[in-house]
Amino acid sequence: IGAASYRTLKYTIQVTSGSDYNAQEILLLHDGSSVYMTKYAQILAGSGLTLSTFNADINSGNVRLLVSPTNAVTTYNLSCTAMRI
Repeated sequence: IGAASYRTLKYTIQVTSGSDYNAQEILLLHDGSSVYMTKYAQILAGSGLTLSTFNADINSGNVRLLVSPTNAVTTYNLSCTAMRI
């Protein structure tokens, strides 16, 4: 998402791996060079293990949500609400 147009982003994320499920919200805010984020409202179902770790950055003028899955076979569904500058 273009950093020049949007300052605040809110993601709702559902993660599935086998019979394990996670859901959480992530709120991002940037100042043009750094991204600040908080993760909250996390729900862990099945094994109770976290299925992914999330981070964020700005690259080539875009705010990126970065994900590292715990398992090789992982599915993501997400929605994003973006607020203009």
